[in-house]
Amino acid sequence: MLREIEYEGDVKMRYTDIKAKTVEDIISEKQFYTLRESLIQSYLLIDKLNQQEVKELLLNVFNMSEQELMERSTSFHQHQMKKSIITSTIETAEKWIEKSNMKDVPSMLELTHSDIEINGPKGSISGSHHLEGWLERANLKLITINRFAKQHDIVLEQEGIWYEDNGEVRGQAIVYTYMKITEDKVSFIARYDNKREAFQMSGLSEEDLIN
Repeated sequence: MLREIEYEGDVKMRYTDIKAKTVEDIISEKQFYTLRESLIQSYLLIDKLNQQEVKELLLNVFNMSEQELMERSTSFHQHQMKKSIITSTIETAEKWIEKSNMKDVPSMLELTHSDIEINGPKGSISGSHHLEGWLERANLKLITINRFAKQHDIVLEQEGIWYEDNGEVRGQAIVYTYMKITEDKVSFIARYDNKREAFQMSGLSEEDLIN
């Protein structure tokens, strides 16, 4: 006896009837494109061993062309690469700030390019050998409020707390730290009193806010 299948509105159809129809005849247009998109996402995420089966479904059942699938795949991998770069940039910058707050110079040096450029109110200096003296003069702790990042550039909106040598608070203010990350190391750092200047120097904007 042929099996009967119930679908949409209690209408029963025999398997042989369904087999003779196209996918578009069986499901609604909305369901068709929802399922199509789900399969595309599966194709992009699963391992290569299982990709071929999904690819054949997309090409032969869901009317997708090789060109369209290639374009979606290229776009996806480019997005993943950019996301990976931003993640690495944020991680390096935050580790650097963490070690800076701890005044852990050896760990900071591991995260710093030897020819780092450091920009401050009193001018610019180059070279990681200046790092320890720079930290001692600033005697500053930074608490990050917001992050703005794109590729290898990041601006950290931070609460800065300056201390006297005896540990008393000397001053507090919101500052914007711009860092450039090269090969997972800080190669440039500058601190600004306002967001506009930090964005101007870094090429970032409000649209680059990382939630």
